[in-house]
Amino acid sequence: MTPPMITERQGRALSVGRLAKSGKLWVLDWRGPDGKRHRQALSSDRGVAERQRILLVRARDMELAGMRGELGQERLVADLATLYLSDLRSRATERHVTNVQATLERVLSAMPAKRVRELVAFDLMRLRSARVQEGLSVRTANLDVATLKAMLNWAARAGLIAVNPIASLTPLPEREASRRYRRRALTDLEIVRFLEAARADDRRVAFEGSLRTRPRVEQHPLWRTLLETGCRWGELTQAAWADVDLERGVLYLRSEHTKAGRAREIPLLAGLCDELRDLHANNARVLGRPLRPDERVFLSPRGKPWGEPTNNVMRAFDRILEAAGIDRKDAQGRKLDVHALRTTFGSRLARRGVGLVQAQRLLGHSDPKLTSKHYVQLDAEDLRQACEAAIGGQAELGSGGERKGARPRESA
Repeated sequence: MTPPMITERQGRALSVGRLAKSGKLWVLDWRGPDGKRHRQALSSDRGVAERQRILLVRARDMELAGMRGELGQERLVADLATLYLSDLRSRATERHVTNVQATLERVLSAMPAKRVRELVAFDLMRLRSARVQEGLSVRTANLDVATLKAMLNWAARAGLIAVNPIASLTPLPEREASRRYRRRALTDLEIVRFLEAARADDRRVAFEGSLRTRPRVEQHPLWRTLLETGCRWGELTQAAWADVDLERGVLYLRSEHTKAGRAREIPLLAGLCDELRDLHANNARVLGRPLRPDERVFLSPRGKPWGEPTNNVMRAFDRILEAAGIDRKDAQGRKLDVHALRTTFGSRLARRGVGLVQAQRLLGHSDPKLTSKHYVQLDAEDLRQACEAAIGGQAELGSGGERKGARPRESA
């Protein structure tokens, strides 16, 4: 049976359309934003068809009223994610895009809402709480929500949606006690022992194992550069010889290799420059040919770029820690990993009195709060040295010029 026609008079608002049963389906007879008449099969269920009718008519009326942003609230969140990731690839590293994609897929699969207008802050609060109860850190749970929030903020700025429905959701407070993974910085003495053990490890591997019969790439320069530049592992291992100016003593990190997508220059100390010159000759000897400017600075012992699945940097790191007599985990539960060398660099800057702004630029942070929160770790001995430096190693003087509590000098 053909549903009755809908007539509309000129100059009046378009009608809300009419549903009629056609066979097993409910069919909507309505006029779209173009003013043309449409017949559209919706569903075999009258209730579902009625909800779809309301959405279609609402979207049409919003578009006619010039409210395309409001129309975006009907968008599927998954479709927004596809658009967001496509834009993100043009301004972020592929690794970052992969991490964001995995986070969005995990969050959206756990959310009951499928459209933007259905997103409710409470659902995210409940998801966040469940993640913490599973044993994840507050920081990780906050990151899940922050990733979705960043995507919706982007969509609002791009005019794809009218508003971000979870814009007012604040993160859970991150306290020291709630952190599941805590890193620590190496002390000055541990740094010396670590580098000595790294040199010894190069010598040991040169005379033992599968590489003893052929040249190998020394790894001590890699560990020293991590400690003296504060570079992230991914930033440093992607650096090419064209990015190193040994005459000026500068390492240039390209924007496509940094986490924040911003290029920066890192000063190289004279001793490290000398070691990198030796590394250049060593790499050429291992590869058996002159090096090209676009080749990586730091290679695995076998002369391959770091990052291949067969390379296990943590195995070498743990071996060096053990040889240096440094515990991987201390009494407070703080751990050492490769990224802890970056933490160590930030803490060394603080120990030497380097300003927070300079430390922020060297570490490549967008916010100095992040620098002070995660990368400046001063222990009791550091603070003791600060106190001694502040008072000149002397006790407080009394009004008579003698040290308080000091025994009076005996007369000759």
